[in-house]
Amino acid sequence: MIRGVLAVIFLLLTACSTQEQGDFKTAEKNVSQGNYKVALEYFDRVILRNNKSEYPMDAAREAARVAFFELKDYERTIGYHRFIVLHSSDEKERLQSQKQIAEIYFNNLQNYQASIVEFSKLQQMPHTDLEASQYQMSVARAHYYMNNFFQAESEIDSLLRLKSDDNIRFQALMLKGNILVAKKEFNKATDIFKGIIEKYPQRAVQENVGLTLAVCYEENDNFKEAIKVLEGYRGKYSPPEYIELRIKRLQERMKNAPGAKGFRK
Repeated sequence: MIRGVLAVIFLLLTACSTQEQGDFKTAEKNVSQGNYKVALEYFDRVILRNNKSEYPMDAAREAARVAFFELKDYERTIGYHRFIVLHSSDEKERLQSQKQIAEIYFNNLQNYQASIVEFSKLQQMPHTDLEASQYQMSVARAHYYMNNFFQAESEIDSLLRLKSDDNIRFQALMLKGNILVAKKEFNKATDIFKGIIEKYPQRAVQENVGLTLAVCYEENDNFKEAIKVLEGYRGKYSPPEYIELRIKRLQERMKNAPGAKGFRK
């Protein structure tokens, strides 16, 4: 009796394994032929069974690659990475898939609220100080893009107290300056951008920080300082006509400003 039961169980397991292997190979064949949607259907069969073999994880990995790169089906890609996060025995692989989920929500789907949730999960997983800064930077950006300026600034201020490299600090200060511009706090923004130019002169030129500083001066009707900043960009910005046009426009505004020489009511 017992032998008979064991034999039935063995046959069932063998059948499942054979079917699973067959579906996986069919999926691979369809990938090689460019039939990506059909391939995902067969990968899904393997994943849904979730038998104790290497096939479900292999199917999830390949399905995630196909869905992302070949089909640009980002929601489906997230589903495969969630499976990996839940079932992979490799901590590094789980972490990498969680990163992919967060980055897809942020970069590909522009679902910033969802990305905040996923980056928060990353903050609870093993990470370095640099990674912690990167995650918090992404959270701050997400809040900024959703016009949650108070929370975005709070995240940046917290980030600037962490250990991070110059690249992250530069990005954080730039975002803080842009948040202040969005809040129309131009005096504070001016101080931030001047500090960036002083501390990171080469990067500031590459990122045209001075142009944003000039806008801050202009918004405060400090046309003289705005012109001075723009004159420093002569020969450094393409097209050069843009700088000349802005300088000319500011000179006209300064000439016509209340209290300026030649002003008429």
